[in-house]
Amino acid sequence: MNLDKKVYTTFEAASICNANITSIKNWIDQGELQAFRTPGGHYRIEKKVLDDFLNRHGMPNPFAERERRRILLVHPEQSLLEQLRSEFGTKHEYDATDDAVDALLKIGQWRPDAAIVDSRVPELDVVGLCERVREHVDLRPVHLVIVHDGEEDSLAKAGADFTVDRGQGQEAIFEAVRRALL
Repeated sequence: MNLDKKVYTTFEAASICNANITSIKNWIDQGELQAFRTPGGHYRIEKKVLDDFLNRHGMPNPFAERERRRILLVHPEQSLLEQLRSEFGTKHEYDATDDAVDALLKIGQWRPDAAIVDSRVPELDVVGLCERVREHVDLRPVHLVIVHDGEEDSLAKAGADFTVDRGQGQEAIFEAVRRALL
């Protein structure tokens, strides 16, 4: 499949979405997937529309598959960022903050593949953050790794992908990030 095209047929879109052509046409009819018609009456779907559709629905996205992943650290100890770089290498992009508002902005704008969020960040409601991120369809691909002090059940219910009890140490955090980047 050529992923460098700008426009796809319904057959190609079905292959990319791992769906059948009937599903593609249903999504178009329901307004879930925007398409245009050729003069011959056939549907065509723009790459940017298909990419957006896959992301909104949390479906595997071959357009977004990239070797260079984004890792965001929301943690009061910024020294952990260098340890993440050391553990995962320079092939990834990294960013860090210890500010609750900045963390929310970075998650929404930068859209990291993995966000490691420590519950000790001042004025940050991690349960609320998980709930808000999961409410937004565009942010569903962001994997939330929450470092906590025993709130595992409420975090899992709120939408955390991975929870790490602070007492487990940095290796447990690294393992959760590894799993998030798979």
